[in-house]
Amino acid sequence: MSPTASKKSKSVRGKKRNSDGLYNILTIVFLLATIGICGVVFSIFANPYSAINPFPPNTPIPPTITPTITPLMPDATWTPEPTPILTETSTPRPTFTIEPTNTSFVMVTPSTATNTASPTRTVRPTGVPYGTTVQFFDSTTFRPESSCGDFLVAGQALDSKNNHVIGLIVKLGGSLPGKSFNPVLTTLTGIVPAYGQSGFEFALGIPPVTSTKTIWVQLFDQSGAPLSEQLYLTTSGDCNKNLILVRFKQR
Repeated sequence: MSPTASKKSKSVRGKKRNSDGLYNILTIVFLLATIGICGVVFSIFANPYSAINPFPPNTPIPPTITPTITPLMPDATWTPEPTPILTETSTPRPTFTIEPTNTSFVMVTPSTATNTASPTRTVRPTGVPYGTTVQFFDSTTFRPESSCGDFLVAGQALDSKNNHVIGLIVKLGGSLPGKSFNPVLTTLTGIVPAYGQSGFEFALGIPPVTSTKTIWVQLFDQSGAPLSEQLYLTTSGDCNKNLILVRFKQR
């Protein structure tokens, strides 16, 4: 090959290389522009309200939510419970009998008639309405959990038809060897059902001791009026008699 032909061949190859480099640069620029345009389109698609969107849509007006009131209702399983009705128990009060008293009078003549005093009536109480009976028992008869060391005075209150009377006041006072009941002990009938519906009980707090009418029990109504005499009790130190049972019975 001649030197002239060799130079032409080199010149053609140099121009071809320059042309290929320019195309490569344009290809890269076009590719980057395509990627940028795709990014802008994707950004506008993801957020139409973006600042780069030349034609943003109108801003939507949020809907107005009107609050509603939901009434509170009880659970479906809720069932009202009936209210118990308390029944009052009538308490007999002391009765009194009006007895006439003799009043002297003077016979007068028609000419000297004067006013004559009429007979007067005096109110006299017939006594308290409840009598008493007393019995002795081994305390385990009514209190199986008790022992010989317990000393009890208990009982019940009955009306004239043997119905139990609940809510009367029972008091115990006096003294025993080693024990004084001052102030007096107080309880109500009907709070110790071991002795019946109107049962009551006093635990004396000492072992059984022998005494003669040094302690007493008495029945009262709710106003404090006595319903029985003050009953003095004789006690025993025998374990078989460590429960004194007093029954108040309306006459």
